[in-house]
Amino acid sequence: MSRHILIASKDKRIGELVKEAVQSLDYNIVVAADLSLALYLTNKNMPDLIVTDEELINGSGYDLLSELGTDEELGVIPILFIAKNGNDGQKALDLGAKKVIASPKTIDELFLELMPHLKLDEKAPKQRPEYSPE
Repeated sequence: MSRHILIASKDKRIGELVKEAVQSLDYNIVVAADLSLALYLTNKNMPDLIVTDEELINGSGYDLLSELGTDEELGVIPILFIAKNGNDGQKALDLGAKKVIASPKTIDELFLELMPHLKLDEKAPKQRPEYSPE
């Protein structure tokens, strides 16, 4: 069974950071910049994790949290909310975000935040593997 992460943000940097952070963990990463597409992909793929922020086309990460929070089946998906400033965090938690993380500066910071929320098998690395060109 394939594992999925949905990135719901119009900020391309967030999708790129998540992809790079989990590249060795065999996750299918899907990016949606639009609220409607994010909701459609959530219904279609039932992702293991959703990472979002405030910025979506035709809506926001808060709208996504609200929509998913009212659905009995989809409401159990853990959602990590990336806060670009301190005010974003409490509202996201109130709407059902599993965790709020500060906007990550590095891939390693993001990896450490994602790890507790990823479904990993016993052989998966506990830290992000170092890149070694061959």
